[in-house]
Amino acid sequence: MRVLLAVGVVALSLGCSRGVRPDSEVAGTKPVTGKVYSNEAGEKVTLIALEPGDAHKALVAFEGTKSELDGQVLVASVSSERGKTHYWTPWRGRKQRFVSVENRGGYEDLIFSDVNHTGYTHLKPDAGKTGALKVEKIFERYQDLEGDKKYQAMLAFDRKFWANQAEVQLAEALAETNKTCGSKLTSTVAWDSITDAQINEMSFGSYCVGPLESLQKLCARSDEAKRAVQQKLQTVECRMDAQAALKLEAQKIIWSVTSGSTVQPDETTTFLIDNL
Repeated sequence: MRVLLAVGVVALSLGCSRGVRPDSEVAGTKPVTGKVYSNEAGEKVTLIALEPGDAHKALVAFEGTKSELDGQVLVASVSSERGKTHYWTPWRGRKQRFVSVENRGGYEDLIFSDVNHTGYTHLKPDAGKTGALKVEKIFERYQDLEGDKKYQAMLAFDRKFWANQAEVQLAEALAETNKTCGSKLTSTVAWDSITDAQINEMSFGSYCVGPLESLQKLCARSDEAKRAVQQKLQTVECRMDAQAALKLEAQKIIWSVTSGSTVQPDETTTFLIDNL
């Protein structure tokens, strides 16, 4: 009877332990410490440090951010520079920095940016939530997600998703330009000129708004600029090309970008003044 009881206890103990799959992103690591950051808006980000330290890995969990990241736990590569610690995580096939923590002279400031990186919110350490944190639960949650097909699909490269993100950002800039200039411009992106690798490498929403931002500044300064935009422009097109360039053809601005480069704002403004 004692032997059977002992065997039963061992079996129960083994059944309660969680082994890490050999192919897991956290294989060879274990959770050691964690900290919860929150703000009055109800956003919460939890950071879990993983050992060994030379792996430079952590887990990042999101709650209440009103984004598609809510409920997700991502494994992060950790890097530090000049008092800032950056957490780089995979999302929809791209390496993203949603979270950075900065030491601001004695207190920590966690800076969170959503998937489209159009805005930032700040969170501070939450001692109460940190005290109640169970790092092993977050670790196990991540392991469960690794085996979830829906979760894995959200980590894979998604061209349509990133194209839509760029189009939304461009539409916002276009609306502001038309409001400032009193115009009815349209905008387009020549997606057939852009490869998957380039979408993965560059933030086209940020790159494509360049001429629209310059038009806004010109219209804000001059009624003459407003009239020129209203009479001489219809469309702004953004495309990928061998070199960064700006052209005006048949009432269309053709804004060409290249890897890591666009026409600079001063040069853009000068071009528009000379050609409108």
